[in-house]
Amino acid sequence: MEGFDDQGVFFSDNFADDNHSAIQVNLQAIKRRFKEFLRQFHEGNFNYKYRDALKRQYNLGQYWLEVNIEDLASFDENLADKLYKQPSEHIPVFEEAAKEVADEVTAPRPEGEGAVTSSAT
Repeated sequence: MEGFDDQGVFFSDNFADDNHSAIQVNLQAIKRRFKEFLRQFHEGNFNYKYRDALKRQYNLGQYWLEVNIEDLASFDENLADKLYKQPSEHIPVFEEAAKEVADEVTAPRPEGEGAVTSSAT
C-alpha cells in the first residue's frame, strides 16, 4: 500500500488556451489580409493581377501562383514583413487564403467540378 500518501504533482497551465486562441485570431486576421491582397491588388489600369492569375491558373489546371513580395509590400508593408521574417508560419496561411480566393473566383463551375479544398490544418 505504498504510494497512497503521495499526492503526486499536477500542473495546470491556465494561460496556454488564451495564448493559443490569440495566435489563432491573429492568423485569421492575417489570412483575411492575404485574401484582400489577392482579390484587390491591381496595377495602374485596375488589372487585378493575382485574382485574374488565380482564375487563369485554375482554368489551366495549374494550381500554383507566383507572388511578388514587393507587390505585397506595396499593398501592406507589415504583412509582407511578417511573410518575409516568418515564412514557416505565414506561407501556409497565404496558401490557404489563395485556395479560398481561387474557390471564390472560379465559382460557378461546370457540372462535375467541385470546390477547391485543403486538408491542411
